Amino acid sequence: MADRPSYLQVLCAEPFRVFFILGWLCSLVGVSHWLWYYFGWIPTYSGFYHGLFQIQGFELAFAAGFLMTSMPRFLETPGTRPWELVLAVLLLLSGAVGLYLGEQPWSLGGLLATLLFLLVFAGRRFVRRGDNPPPAFVFVAFGLGCGLAGTLLLGWPLPEYPDLGRRLLEQGLLLGLIMAVGSYLGPRLLYGRREDPVTQGPVAARRLGAFGLTGMLLVAGFLIEAGGSVEAGRLLRAVVVTLYLVAVVGIWRPPARRLWHLYLLWFSFWCVPGGLWLDGLFPDHELQALHLTFVGGFGSMTLVIATRVIAAHCGFERYWDQNTWPLATLTLCFALALLTRVSAEFFLDYYFGMLHMAAGYWLTGAVVWGLVFVPKMMPWHVAPDD
Repeated sequence: MADRPSYLQVLCAEPFRVFFILGWLCSLVGVSHWLWYYFGWIPTYSGFYHGLFQIQGFELAFAAGFLMTSMPRFLETPGTRPWELVLAVLLLLSGAVGLYLGEQPWSLGGLLATLLFLLVFAGRRFVRRGDNPPPAFVFVAFGLGCGLAGTLLLGWPLPEYPDLGRRLLEQGLLLGLIMAVGSYLGPRLLYGRREDPVTQGPVAARRLGAFGLTGMLLVAGFLIEAGGSVEAGRLLRAVVVTLYLVAVVGIWRPPARRLWHLYLLWFSFWCVPGGLWLDGLFPDHELQALHLTFVGGFGSMTLVIATRVIAAHCGFERYWDQNTWPLATLTLCFALALLTRVSAEFFLDYYFGMLHMAAGYWLTGAVVWGLVFVPKMMPWHVAPDD
C-alpha cells in the first residue's frame, strides 16, 4: 500500500485548495464594500475599488488555483513546488492588501507580479512539456497578456487612451481565461463529453491557428474602442465571444441533466456575451450591461466550476451528481443579486438601496457556498484513485 501523501504534498499537487479559499475570502471583502457604506462604516463608496477587488482578489485567485493545478497535468511536468505556492500566495495577497488600504502603487505592483508569476509558471513548464496543452489554452496567454498590459496602463496611463488599461484588465483578462477554461470544461460539465482534447498533429495545429486568430480579434476590439469607434469595438468583442461560445462550447443546447448548478453554469455562459452585446448596443447603460457579464457570467461561472473541481478532487461527487441545498441556494441568491443589480438603474429613487440588497443576496449565496465547500478543501479530503 502506497504511503499517504503529506498535507504539503497534497497542497502542492492541488494548489486550488489554497487559492479557492483565498479567492472566496476576497470575494466577501469586495462585495461587502457596499454593505459597509450602507451601515455607515465607511464614509464613501468606490465602484472602482469594488470592481478591481473582485478581479484582483476573487477571480484571479480562483484562476491561479485552477491553472497551477491543471497546467502541470496538461503539460505532463512536475507540479507546483512549495516555494512557488508560497510565493504565489504572498504576491496575490500583497496586491489585495494594497488595494484594501488604498495604496494604488502597492496594489498594482502586487497584481503585476502575480500575473508575471503565472506567465513564468506556465512558460517554464511549457518549455519542458511532455505533451501540449489543449489548443484553446492559447487564450490563457491572451488573458494574462491583457491583464499585464491593463495593469501597466493603469499605473502609467496613456492620455489619448484613458480607459484602455481598465478595459483590458477588467474584461480582457477574464474573457481570455473563461474562453480557455470554458472550452475545455463547458462541454464536459454541461453535456457529458469525456473525450480528451486533440493536442498533437494537423487538427490541433488548425485549431491553435483558429483560436490564435480569435484571440487577436478579441484584442482588436479593445484597440478599436480605444481609438474612438466605441460601439464597433464593443460589438466586435460581443460577436467574437458569442461565436466562440456557441461553436466551441455548444451553449446553444441546454444542459444534459436537470441540475440547478448546471443551469446556473449554462446561464452564466450566456450572460458573458449578453452583457457585451448590451454594452455595445446601449453604451449609455454600460455599467448595467457589464454587471450582467460580471455578476451573472464570471462570478457564477467561477463558483460552479470551482464546485466541480472540489467535488472531483476532494471526494464529494454527490454534491455534483444531484441537486443539493447549497448549490440551490447559490443559484437562487445569485439570480436575485443579478436581477436586483441590473434593474437598479430603472428605480433611481431606490438605487443605493437596491445595490445594498444585491450585495446582500450575493454575499448570502457566497457565504453558504463557503461554509459548505471550504472545509471540504482541507488536505485530508483526497479523492481515491480510480
